[in-house]
Amino acid sequence: MVTEPVSVVIPYSPRYTPESMLEEAKRTVAEQTVPTELVVVDDVDTGPADARNAGLDRASTRYVAFLDADDLWVPDKLERQLDRMAETGAGLCVQGSPTTLDDFVYDVFVGDLSEVTSAVLVDTDRVDVRFETGLDRGEDLLYVLEAATAAGICCCPDLFSRRRHEASMTATGMDVDTYREHAKRFGYLVSQRVPAAQPYLPIYYTQLYTDLGRACHAAGEYDRAVEFLSRALRISPHPWTLVALLRSLAYRSVPLP
Repeated sequence: MVTEPVSVVIPYSPRYTPESMLEEAKRTVAEQTVPTELVVVDDVDTGPADARNAGLDRASTRYVAFLDADDLWVPDKLERQLDRMAETGAGLCVQGSPTTLDDFVYDVFVGDLSEVTSAVLVDTDRVDVRFETGLDRGEDLLYVLEAATAAGICCCPDLFSRRRHEASMTATGMDVDTYREHAKRFGYLVSQRVPAAQPYLPIYYTQLYTDLGRACHAAGEYDRAVEFLSRALRISPHPWTLVALLRSLAYRSVPLP
């Protein structure tokens, strides 16, 4: 059993998370079976990336883990991850089933693996990566993609549980144009920094413009929905995108009362 100490970085703002939830999250850190150093970064007004980078700067141990203030760890989370990293030689461990680097990149970039931060344990002797400031969505995904590319990836099952509440950052949402701006920047940064993601760029942009089109349709903006969905189809034909486009065309052709 590996018993290396771990610094645990928790970004926190009462604007997004009740203090009672922070205390519960901290309790799950104290219950870990390896020594921990708790680093709570109180000021996240400039964004979660800045807060996590500040935590990295303040951490005094080789291994650093991240925990969102509204999530909870299982008691042996860090112990199992340290053991798994020792077995595999990987510099990053997250929640999941055993995987290859290529499959991990696919799952994070265009698949269903979108909630990773509270599962991250990183070996900072092998990973010199920072969270990208200015990204309000995807900064955590970019971080794990870069870290996995730099030092390898391993996984452990059932590491944490997520709690949602109305004030959380994930529940606040974005308008279509802001989401588009951040999603395009995320895609560009991944394309530049993660070579293994290059084959999946068409899938990413097809998904992006399909999602934008559906959001515009739901808002009654049928012209914009048609524009985005048509763009998605030009990148890569997909039957679900075609169905969404035909629906928006039909709604657009019906005159308003």
